[in-house]
Amino acid sequence: MTPPPPTTTPPSTATQIHHSIRPWLTDFLSISSLSLPLSFPELSLRIQRNLYTYRTNYLFISFLIFLLTLIPHPFTFILFISIIIAWIYLIFYANEPLFVFDFEIGHRLIVILLSVVTVGALGVTSVWWNVFLSVLISALVVLVHASLRTPDDVEESPYGALLSVVDDDVDAGPYTLV
Repeated sequence: MTPPPPTTTPPSTATQIHHSIRPWLTDFLSISSLSLPLSFPELSLRIQRNLYTYRTNYLFISFLIFLLTLIPHPFTFILFISIIIAWIYLIFYANEPLFVFDFEIGHRLIVILLSVVTVGALGVTSVWWNVFLSVLISALVVLVHASLRTPDDVEESPYGALLSVVDDDVDAGPYTLV
């Protein structure tokens, strides 16, 4: 008689997010890995790879910038801290289903309710200008970092064949430079 295979539980969303956060001081803010891109294709490649690699770090920075724009409004600041904590707990750390009065509330309904609460809080507190300003500042900070940070896994550019102007190893055939 063989024992049943061990059951493995899939990693939770919180575990996946924790593993997607890159180290702040040694990786994300490393001064030695910053340089200017040499061409537009290199710039687009850097932005593409860094947006994927540091997506969770960029999300935290965006939340921080949003909260910093709310400092002049203490009630709104506390309200949105509470809403962000509710999002983090109910979406990322709640592994068991949520029951209210013996009814199971699904993940989709939780997301809809949290979205309604968030938009309602934005409407009641009238901080649309702060949201707009924080989105602009966040986009600027993220794009500057993504364009200056040299990705760790830099191989050859996917545009390499298109960028090669003169290649000694390839026979040009009947076409020659004039």
